[in-house]
Amino acid sequence: MHFSDLREFLEAVDRIGELKTVCDADPLRDIGPITEILAWSPEHPMVLFDRIPGVAAGMRVAVHAGDSYRRMQLIYGFPDGMRGKQLVNWWKARLDNYAPIPPEVVSTGAVMDNVLEGDAVDLCMFPAPLWHAEDAAPYLATGGASVLRDPDTGRLNIGCYRGMVYDRDTLGHHLAGGHDGQVIRDKYFERGQDCPIAVSLGNDPAFTIAAAENLRYAQTELDFGGFLRGAPFQVINGPLTGLPFPATAEAVLEGAIVHPDREPRRTEGPWGEGLGYYAAGFPQPPLKVRAIYFRDNPIVLGDPTLRFKNRGAAGGFATTARRWHMLEQSGLQGIQGIGQVGPFMVISIKQHYAGHAMRVADYAMTGLADRPPRYLVLVDEDIDPSSRDQVLWAINTRVDPAAQIHVERDRWCNAINPAGLTPEKRSIEDYTLATVIVDACKPFRLRHLWDKMFKKSDIDEALRQRTAEKWESVLGEWITAPKPV
Repeated sequence: MHFSDLREFLEAVDRIGELKTVCDADPLRDIGPITEILAWSPEHPMVLFDRIPGVAAGMRVAVHAGDSYRRMQLIYGFPDGMRGKQLVNWWKARLDNYAPIPPEVVSTGAVMDNVLEGDAVDLCMFPAPLWHAEDAAPYLATGGASVLRDPDTGRLNIGCYRGMVYDRDTLGHHLAGGHDGQVIRDKYFERGQDCPIAVSLGNDPAFTIAAAENLRYAQTELDFGGFLRGAPFQVINGPLTGLPFPATAEAVLEGAIVHPDREPRRTEGPWGEGLGYYAAGFPQPPLKVRAIYFRDNPIVLGDPTLRFKNRGAAGGFATTARRWHMLEQSGLQGIQGIGQVGPFMVISIKQHYAGHAMRVADYAMTGLADRPPRYLVLVDEDIDPSSRDQVLWAINTRVDPAAQIHVERDRWCNAINPAGLTPEKRSIEDYTLATVIVDACKPFRLRHLWDKMFKKSDIDEALRQRTAEKWESVLGEWITAPKPV
C-alpha cells in the first residue's frame, strides 16, 4: 500500500484505531517524555501533538509512525497474522526479486504552498521538541530525511541525519564519520565549496524508511522507496540546489552545509542516543537554511533515538531480511538465516568445507549492519539464529575460547557506543575499536562425529507429545507447553 503523503498515512492509522491526538503538550517539557514513555510498551499508538504552545496554531508533531504491527503492515503490505521468521522470509523473498521504481519529477506540489527565502527564513516557527532532558537544544530534524548529491558521481544519498536548532536559519546537522553523507560533504569541502542539501521534516514514512536502509552503492534510496511503496515518489527538484525532495512533504529546508573556512564549526549535541547514553557535543559545520517550503498546518515527523523503544511484533523484521539478502548476494553458499540476539548478530550456516564459517564472517564484517557488528556469532544449521536460548546454548557448548573467539582491531564502529571511544578519539572523529567473532559452529573436521560423541539428552518430540496427552487433565498448560528450543 502506498500513501501520497504523511496525512494519508495518518488517516489510515486513525481508521485502524492506532492514532492518538494530544493537545497542549509543551515541546520543551512534555513531548519528549510522552514520546519516550509510550515507546516502552509494545504496539504503542502513533501520536499527533496539536495545539502546541509557543508556535502558531496548526503546527504539529507526529511520533511513532512505524512502531506497531499494524502500522508496519500498512507500510509494507504483508499478510495478516504473519510474524517472526515467517515475516522475515516474506520480506527476504521480496528483496530477492527487487525491482527499482524510479521517482517521477513534477514541477510543483503541496510542499510549495508556502515559501520563505532569505531573511524571511525562521526555523523557530516549527515545533522543535527537547527529546531528552539533557539534549543541548531542541532538535527539529529527527524523523525526516536529508538529500545530498556526490559531486564526483552525481549519485544521490538520502540519509536520516539529525538536526539541532541553533538559530533562525542554522541547524547543527550531524553527519557521523563513515556515512555517505559525511563523505559527500567532505568532497565539497576539499573543493573549497559549501555542500548543497535539502532536509525533509515530514513525509510518507516510506521515504524515511528508504533513507535508513543500508543499500548497495549502485542502488538509490528513491528507487528503493518506490519499490517499498509500490509506486514512484513524486519529487520536485529544489529551486536552489536542484536536489529532489517529495512534492507532498510537510516541510523542506533547502540550503548548504557551510565550508569551515567561511563559517566556524559549532558544537552539535549532546544528544540522547539509542544505547542509553548522551553522545557528547562535537564541532560540526553548520547547515545554513536559505529557503523553507511548507504546507499549510505542517506536521513535523519525529523519531528520536530511545534506549527502551519497543517496536512491537513486527520490529526488526526488515533489517534482518535485508542482512540475509545482502549475505546471499555475496555468492557464499550455505547461509541458513540471520538473527539478532541481544548485542549479537547471529548467522546460521551449513558448513561445506574447512574455513567456510570464517569466510562468511569475513564478508559479514564488511558491513551487513551498515557498520561491522560489534559481536558476530556463527552457528550451525541446527541452531535458530533468532532464538536466544539456542544461540547461547551453542556458545556455551561448542566454543573453545582459545581457538574460536577472534578479536579484530581498528574496525569502523558505531559512534554512539561509549565503549572504547575516548574523548580524545572522538575529538578527531576516530570511530574505530575492536570487534569480536564467536565461531560457535561445530569444528568442521568433527561435524559428522559430534552428535555421536555428545548425544543430546533432552526429551524427543514424540515422548513430549505422549506425556502431554496423558497428563493434560491433571497439569493443564504446564504439561502441554512446547519445547523452548
